[in-house]
Amino acid sequence: METSTPMKADSEVARELAGLASGQAGLALIGHVQVGIEAQIGSLSVSVEQLLALKRGDELRLHETLEAPVTLLLNGRAIATAELVAVDEHYGVRILELL
Repeated sequence: METSTPMKADSEVARELAGLASGQAGLALIGHVQVGIEAQIGSLSVSVEQLLALKRGDELRLHETLEAPVTLLLNGRAIATAELVAVDEHYGVRILELL
């Protein structure tokens, strides 16, 4: 008869991964894993009618000002604030605060 290992709760797995990452041995195990980070520059609200009426060339005004920091997101969760910068011919960000 085969026995199965009980599944761990997400919070338990997260605690174990956090413990691994705090030590060099843990970093060796997971340090190569790639994660995606998104930079959110702003937001706005529109009605469905406005959304359906959008066409090429329309401009949408975001709530944030040009000087407002962007939010860096990891899996949809804010991890830092940053400012937009130019890096060669690409957009980049300079970290202002880790959250």
